[in-house]
Amino acid sequence: MYGDTPVFVILLEGGPEAATEALLAGARDVLIAPVHLPELRARLDAYIRARSDVRDAHEALRARDLLFDIFQEVSSALRPDEIFQTLVRRVGQAFGLSHCSFVLSAPGEDKGRVVAVYENPAIRDLRVDLSRYPEIQEAIRTERPVVIQDVHDHPLFAAIRQHWSQQQIEVNVQAAVALPVFVQGRAAGVFFLRTQKGDPQLRPEDVAFANTIAQAAARVLENEERRSAMYRRQISAGTTDELTGCASLDALDRRLRDEFERARRYALHFSLVVIDIDHLHEINERLGHTAGDRVLGEIGALVQRELRAPDFVARYGGEEFACVLPETDGPGGRHFIERLRQVFARHTFGDLGPANAPAISAGVVAYPHSEALRPEDLFTLAESALHKAKTGAADRIAVMGES
Repeated sequence: MYGDTPVFVILLEGGPEAATEALLAGARDVLIAPVHLPELRARLDAYIRARSDVRDAHEALRARDLLFDIFQEVSSALRPDEIFQTLVRRVGQAFGLSHCSFVLSAPGEDKGRVVAVYENPAIRDLRVDLSRYPEIQEAIRTERPVVIQDVHDHPLFAAIRQHWSQQQIEVNVQAAVALPVFVQGRAAGVFFLRTQKGDPQLRPEDVAFANTIAQAAARVLENEERRSAMYRRQISAGTTDELTGCASLDALDRRLRDEFERARRYALHFSLVVIDIDHLHEINERLGHTAGDRVLGEIGALVQRELRAPDFVARYGGEEFACVLPETDGPGGRHFIERLRQVFARHTFGDLGPANAPAISAGVVAYPHSEALRPEDLFTLAESALHKAKTGAADRIAVMGES
C-alpha cells in the first residue's frame, strides 16, 4: 500500500499490545504518547542514516559487479582498439552518456587521436584539434582529472564559447569530464566524457568509476609499449624477419617450446596457427617479386596489429606465417583467421588496389592434443591441417581439435 515509504506510528492509547500490532502490520517504528519530539527526530535521523548506508552499499555492489562484468568482457578482446571500444561502450551505457571516447595525446601536442567512440563505433583513428576541447588540454597539462558540471559558465570554456558564438554554433553540451591516463609516469591520453542538457548529472562516484576504467586503459597502453619495446629488441638481436617485421623461424621455435612447456606444466591451452597466402606466386609473376615482397610486408604488419600482447607471429616460409596464441582454443584460432580476413578485405594494398585482398588458407591445432607429445608435433599437426584447408575445407580453414 505504501510502497517503499517508511511508516512511523504514534499511538495515543493502546500500550505495548497496540505497538506490537502496528509493527507486525509493517510500521517502521512506533512511539507511544506522550511523544518526546527530540526523540522522534533522533529516530528519524537514525533511519535516514541507515537507509543512506544501505543505498551506498547497494551502489558499491552494483559498481563492483559492473566492473567485474566489464573486465570480463575486456579480457576476451584481442586487440587494443577492441579493448578501448569495449571500455567506452560500457561506461557510456552505464551512465547514459551522450559522448564517451578515448583520446590519445601527450603534453605539448595540439592534436589528439581518437581511438574509440561510444556513440560512433566506426571511429577508430580520427585526428582532432585539441583547441576545441579545453578540458582535454587541461587534463593533459595538469595531469589531473578535470570535471566541469556546466561548460556554459565555466571560465575554462570562455574562449571556445566565444568561438561558438561567432560561428553561431548551437552547442547542447552540459557537463564535461577529462580523466588523464598515465603510461610509465607520463600522460598518454584522456578518457573523455560529455553529457547534454537533460542528461542525468554525473555524480562524484560516477567520475570515480570512470577513472577506474581509465586506469585499466592505461594498462592496455603499457602492454602495447612493452610489446613495441620487445619488437625493437628482437630486431636489434637479429630475431626478426626483415621483410615482414615478424619473428624469425628460430624465434618461433623457441617461443613454441616455451609455450608448450608452460601449458604442459600449468594445464593451460594455446593454439598454433599456420597461415598461407594463396596465389602469391601469381602476384609475383604478374607484378614482379618486388611488388610481391611489398604485399608480404603489408600482410606482416597487418597480422602484427591484430595480435594481443601475449600473442606471437613469425614468418614460417616464403608465403606462410605462424602464430602462437596463448589461452586460445581451436574455435578461437578459427575466429582469429576469420577476423584477419575481414581486416585484409578492408585494407587497400598499394600494389593490388581496392577490393583485391590476398586470399588466405589456415591450419589450426589446439593444445592439448593427443598426438602432440613434443613441441615439434604441433608443427606437423598444423601443417596437416593447412593441407586439409587448401584441398578440402569449404572456408579454407581446418582445425585439429583438442583432445
